[in-house]
Amino acid sequence: MDDNQDDLKKQLEAHKPKKKKLTVPEGFLEEAKSYEGKLMAVKIIAEREKSRVLLMIKKMLEPQPEPPKKRIEPTLEPLKPVTKKKK
Repeated sequence: MDDNQDDLKKQLEAHKPKKKKLTVPEGFLEEAKSYEGKLMAVKIIAEREKSRVLLMIKKMLEPQPEPPKKRIEPTLEPLKPVTKKKK
C-alpha cells in the first residue's frame, strides 16, 4: 500500500505547475535614468510579458464600483445648541 501512495505522490508532484522564472529582472525600470531609458524598459517588458500587460490594462479600464452612499437616519431628538467655552 505504501508503494502505491509513494507512486501517487510522485505522479502528483510531476503534474504540479512549475513556477515561471521571472524574465524581467527586478529593478529593471528603476535602473533606467532618463525618460528614453524608462520608455525602452517599458517596451521590453511589454514585449516579454504580453499577457500580464494585457491583464493590467484590462483591469485599469474596468469600471470601478461606486462606494455605497451613507444613509443618514432621521432622529426625533432636537439638535443641541453649541456653546462656546470661556477661557
